[in-house]
Amino acid sequence: MDFLDILKKKAFLGREFLTWLWFKSDAAANIIQLPDGNAVEVFFLDRMILDLFDMETPQTVALKGEQSGLREGLSALREGKKIEEARLAVRTGDNEFTMTLKATWFSFGGFKTPPIMPAGDGEEDEGTEGAFLEKAYLIEEGMDIVDALLHVFLKLRLSPAWEAEELPEIRRWIAVSSS
Repeated sequence: MDFLDILKKKAFLGREFLTWLWFKSDAAANIIQLPDGNAVEVFFLDRMILDLFDMETPQTVALKGEQSGLREGLSALREGKKIEEARLAVRTGDNEFTMTLKATWFSFGGFKTPPIMPAGDGEEDEGTEGAFLEKAYLIEEGMDIVDALLHVFLKLRLSPAWEAEELPEIRRWIAVSSS
């Protein structure tokens, strides 16, 4: 089995994660509780791509604009399309991170941290180093949040509650929200 075959077999996981994230953000007023007790706000922004990945002739829906064309996106989910890519914001405390998540490769198409404080009047080298360290810290914080969200999803996805509770709720959300 070559790499592309493996990728095709495993691509469902990133797509399910994005769908679950959209469901949870919509159903819980954009707030998702993490195991450590912290709450994360998740907002789907102005861009989403959905497609039928398993088809020989792919069918793609690209949504652009405010709120990612929620109605059109839910209709596409109802037709069997899966989220391939989504631009979203994740907020915790005072920090907001914006990113584009790509499902198949589970990669970032973009990642923006909150702005860093400008370098002070001190030494230029110290200001540059401080800005670099602050930026590195913010990148790590944002990545940790995404990792925590993925961990919550995977724990649920591998539990009996996925089939018994969560999946029926997601299906109901798609059916009710898109009609």
